[in-house]
Amino acid sequence: MSHSTASILRWAARSTALLVTGAFLLLLSGEIFSPHSGPPVAFREWAGIGLLFAAMAGMVLAWRHELTGSLLTLAALTLFVPVAGMHNYEVVLVIGLPGLLYLADWYVHRRTPIS
Repeated sequence: MSHSTASILRWAARSTALLVTGAFLLLLSGEIFSPHSGPPVAFREWAGIGLLFAAMAGMVLAWRHELTGSLLTLAALTLFVPVAGMHNYEVVLVIGLPGLLYLADWYVHRRTPIS
C-alpha cells in the first residue's frame, strides 16, 4: 500500500473519531444542561455510560497508539451491547467505525515498509 493511501486511512480514522466523539459530547452536554430524563440510577445505566466513555477515550488514545486505542474502543462497544441491551447494531457499527479504521491503520503501517 502506498504512503498516500496509508495516510488517507489514518486521517479517515481520525476524522471519524472526531465526528463520533463530538456527537457524543454534544449529546452529553444536552443531557447535562437540559435533561430529558432523570439521572441514571441502575448499575446497568452507569455501566453503559462508563463503557461509552471508555470507547470515546479509546478513540482519543488511538491518535497516538492505534492498536491500544482501537482495541479499547472495540472492547468497550462489544461489552456495551449486552450490558445496555442495545439492539440497534447499525448505531454500534457507526460508533465502532473509528476503532475499525484505527485497527486497519495500525495493520497497514506495520505491514508497509518505510521507503
